Amino acid sequence: MILEIKASGMCGSDLHNYRAPAHSPGTVTGGIKRQAGVIAGHEPCGVVAAVGAGVTEREARVGQRVMDHHYDGCGTCKHCRAGWTQMCLEGTVVYGSGGHGGHAKYMKVPVSTLVPLPDSLSFVTGAAISCGTGTAWGALKRLSLQGGETIAIFGQGPVGLSATQLALVMGARVIAIDVAPERRKLAQAFGAHEVIDPKSGDVVAAIRDLTHGEGAHKTLDASSAPEARA
Repeated sequence: MILEIKASGMCGSDLHNYRAPAHSPGTVTGGIKRQAGVIAGHEPCGVVAAVGAGVTEREARVGQRVMDHHYDGCGTCKHCRAGWTQMCLEGTVVYGSGGHGGHAKYMKVPVSTLVPLPDSLSFVTGAAISCGTGTAWGALKRLSLQGGETIAIFGQGPVGLSATQLALVMGARVIAIDVAPERRKLAQAFGAHEVIDPKSGDVVAAIRDLTHGEGAHKTLDASSAPEARA
C-alpha cells in the first residue's frame, strides 16, 4: 500500500530522538531509537494512493481515507491474532524508527495496518488517534472507567489531554494534574472539572479535599514522572 500523507503527528518519542546527543549509543530514554536513514513519524494519516497486487477493494481502495497502526508483526502468532502486533513473537517493524514513517509525502505500509478514517474526522484528528489518543483510549478501557466515577489524570500532554476528553465523554468527573500552567489551561478548556498544580502542595491531599475525603476512583499517569506514581 502507498499512502499519500495528509497529517503526521510529532510524538514525545520522536522528540527524544531529535534531542538526543549525536551518535548516542543504544536506546534513547523515553522512546525507541531511530535507525540511521529512517524517516521518522509513527502517527500517520492520509489517503490510499496505490494498492499492491492481491489487495482487494474490500481491504482498501484508492482514495480511501485511512489512519495507520505503526506496528507490523508476523500476523500469525497469538499476539498478532489478538490484535497486539506490538507484542509479536517474531518481532515487529515500528514505522518511524525501524521502518520509514509518516514525515514524508508518501509512505509504504502493509494493508493489514490500515484503519479507516470516518469522513467526520479530520486528518489531523486521525493522526492523533493513530498513537496518542489511541493510547489514552486503551488505558481508560483497561481501567473500566464508569460514568459517575472520579478519575485523576496526571500529566496533560497529548495523551493526558486525550484521556481528559475521552473520560468526560464517558461520564466521569476529571481532575487534571500538570506542572505547566498552559497545560492546565488546556485541560480546563477541554472540560476538566478541576485542575491541580502539583508544585503547589500535596496532590493526594488536594484530590481528597476536592472529593470530600473520598479520593479518586481511578488514576491514570500520562506524565512519565516517577513522582506521579509514588
